[in-house]
Parts: sequence; C-alpha cells; structure tokens
Amino acid sequence: MGTPLPLSEAEFIDALRRVDDGLNKIGDLTNNIVGACNDFGRWLGPLWNDVYDLLSKFVDLVEKLLSEIGKFFTRPRVPWTLWNHGTDWTEQVGKRASDQQSKATTGQTEIDERWQGPAATAYLGTLPDQNKALSAIKAATDDLDDALTKVAGGIIAFWLGILAAIVPFIIELTGWGAAASTGVGAPPAAAGAGVSTVKVLGIIAAVVTAAIAYLSAISSQYKDLLQRLDNNDGYPGGHWPRSTNDVIADGSLSGDQNTNWHLRTS
Repeated sequence: MGTPLPLSEAEFIDALRRVDDGLNKIGDLTNNIVGACNDFGRWLGPLWNDVYDLLSKFVDLVEKLLSEIGKFFTRPRVPWTLWNHGTDWTEQVGKRASDQQSKATTGQTEIDERWQGPAATAYLGTLPDQNKALSAIKAATDDLDDALTKVAGGIIAFWLGILAAIVPFIIELTGWGAAASTGVGAPPAAAGAGVSTVKVLGIIAAVVTAAIAYLSAISSQYKDLLQRLDNNDGYPGGHWPRSTNDVIADGSLSGDQNTNWHLRTS
C-alpha cells in the first residue's frame, strides 16, 4: 500500500471549497476597494487620476489572478482515486503475485518431498523462472503504486499551496478596503492592493512552477515503468515461462516405472 496522503478525502474537498470561497471573497473585496475609492474620488482632486490608474492596474491584476487559478480549479483532479488505484494494484495484484512467489521455491513444494526422478527434477528446475516472473510483477505493481501515490500527493500539495497563498492575500485586501473607506486612505489603498496582488501572483507562479517540476520528475518514473513493460527479462519471448518441459511426461503420477515420475522411497 502506498504512503498515506496528507489529507483525507473529506479534508481535500474542504480545501477546494475554501479555495473557491476565497476566490469569491477576493472578487468581493476588489469591488469594495474600487467602490470605496470611487465614493471618495471627488474629494481627491488632482490625486484622483493617479488613484484611478492604480485601481485599473489593480483590477487587471486581480482578473489575471482569478483567471489563472480558475483554469486549474475547473479541473482540480481527484487524488484519492489515484491513491486507491495504486493500492488496488498492490493489494489485488502485487500481493497475490508475492504470495505465489513465496511458494515457487523447492522448499515450499511437495514435489521434492514425495517425488523423484527425471520429471520431478525437471519440474523443480522450472521454479526459478516462475519465481523470477512473479517477482517482476510484484516490483512493477510497487512502482506503479508509488508513482500514483506521488501524483496524488502532488495534487494535494498544489492546492494547499494555492490556499496558503490566497488566505493572507484576503487579509491584506480586507485591510486595504478598510483604509480606502476612510477617504484619505484611498490612494495608499489603491497602491497597496496592487502591490499585494503582484506579490500573490508571484507566489502562485512559484506554486505552479514547483508542481510542474515535481510532475516532471515523476514522469521519469513513468518512463521507467514503460521500459519495464517492454523488458522481457523473466518472460521468454514475451510469454510467461513454462512450468513444464519435454522431460516431464504426461500420465498419472502413480510411481509406474514407465513414467518419469517415481515416488520417493527415502
């Protein structure tokens, strides 16, 4: 089973909800700041033109911020589905292969205890190939589980990064809105809100860049998995190794001297 994810499914859904609520809050606070500055604009005289320019830049930056986050928010992905699929591969396939692998040894069969002769010897000689093939399955499912778990964790980390960026931004916008409502605080509020937006855009860009770098690193693991699938080591000719060979004769295992199977006498 893969490493547990940092958030439960319910916690992840709640994080997405908080991001959505935060985006709506940012829109409302932006409108409040612009509205407060407009209300006191006629009292600012020649300063209004500068404030207006600052407000226009601020609004453009907020629109860019909401647009960029919105592109991701429309398709947030489902990390728990990836995690569950990885777990299924490990538990439903890998574990079963591992269980069979532990049995594909001479010490775990009845052949070496009850039978002897050319056929028994030949059968025991096929076990290493069976063991190798089963081992390859277990290794592949472990790698697949690991890759899916890492992608799931990366998705969660991305959205936690987005949430961590917008929460303090909302607090700053709330402060600038309060300053703008005083009238005399409108010019610094318009400028400060723009600076806060530039700052959060930088943080969001860093989160996106980190997510891309992380997923790019995982893509190399994906290539390794593809190479593993194309590698026939352990699968002669691309097929499961035979558990029989020409020495193993057909017929009952009665110990008849006409067969290649003989009951062990000691």
